[in-house]
Amino acid sequence: MTYAVFVPWLHMHQPPIWVGDRILGNLEKMLNSDPNSEEGWNAQWFAQAYKNPARYVQMLSQQGCTPRLMVDYSGVLLAELAKLSHSGRFDHLYVEGEPVGDVIALFRHVLEQYPEALEFAGTAYSHCYFPATPQRDHEAQIRAWRVLFADLFGEKALQQVRGFWLPEMGMLGDASEAIQLIRLLKKYHYEWLILPSSTLEKPENWATPLLENRVHELVVNAGGETERILCVVRDTDMGIRQQSGHNAEGVVNDIRYRGELFQREKISPPPLIVPTSDGENGNVMMFEYFKNSFAPLFYNTHQWPEVTFMTVSEYIDHYCSQGVTSEVQLKETGGSWIGGHDHWFAGDERKEILDQIEQLSQQVMTLRQQGKLTPEHPLEQALLLCETSCFVYWNSEFWFNQARQFLEWTKSMF
Repeated sequence: MTYAVFVPWLHMHQPPIWVGDRILGNLEKMLNSDPNSEEGWNAQWFAQAYKNPARYVQMLSQQGCTPRLMVDYSGVLLAELAKLSHSGRFDHLYVEGEPVGDVIALFRHVLEQYPEALEFAGTAYSHCYFPATPQRDHEAQIRAWRVLFADLFGEKALQQVRGFWLPEMGMLGDASEAIQLIRLLKKYHYEWLILPSSTLEKPENWATPLLENRVHELVVNAGGETERILCVVRDTDMGIRQQSGHNAEGVVNDIRYRGELFQREKISPPPLIVPTSDGENGNVMMFEYFKNSFAPLFYNTHQWPEVTFMTVSEYIDHYCSQGVTSEVQLKETGGSWIGGHDHWFAGDERKEILDQIEQLSQQVMTLRQQGKLTPEHPLEQALLLCETSCFVYWNSEFWFNQARQFLEWTKSMF
């Protein structure tokens, strides 16, 4: 009997960055640094971390296991991995005695051969923070990611992308804006999104697992209009533990606890447990996660027969084909993976940069309306890069200056 369904989720991103008069991905910039420096040493492990989801899914599947994993990669990171793969740079980057190789080709192979094992979620092209990004640019961010993904992996793989990851898990609080975002997601064929519990009103008398370990219908009302979309909720505690070194037995013990609660309360279907964390930041994720947590889960499935492993869409197809019975609503403030929005809005320099992005976005919109721009125009692509969340998140002069360089570069294209 299935007590609970589990799938880990890894989020991957590296921002674009100016190095001299060139735009590089941050990973390439790290790879170009002194190999004996901390940054140079870390670069090889970051590259391996971006390969690991495909690498381990292939290895475990070939050994007769049935792995399941959710991932999302920002568009700018996918573009950088493609550049480093196709240029041969990864062919000459050795980690633990083996070349990193063509990461994109490996993912393409895994998506073709083991489509049930690895599920991508869609996201924004440049990892923009949606609450801080001009609403008029939301569609361009969503569309650009999909175009790139299809170019790299094919239309068939894109059709399997059914869920959406909001960068920084940042959700709008304004209900009318949230309605427009949900409509955009549906326009681009997304069936569900994942949110942190901090963005949702917790219904009275619900224990945390009843909010975080079920698929709900997110219902948003504004101005006499209503939009609905399926909503998966991040398991907060397990996400934190995943990032800090949760071993396989610890994972299973936490799964059992949640499953037993649903059993006691006679709640069905069984809980869907989705911990999410960065897939590369920190020594645990670079050196330990796949060896000490992920792989042992699937090597030893006979030891925990009450746990079933499914991707999110697989769970929805199996348990929610007739709809879901619970509804949730957004908090008026919205939220993010760290609770609020201050890391993107607070402070004079953040406001100055966001104001410049707004002005630039208005200018681009005017050109769009005049029919002078296509989605592929370099000015459109440049604007999306200006909206990268990292530029304001870190609250540092280095990243603020990166934002200013991208803004000035984009303005020069008019």
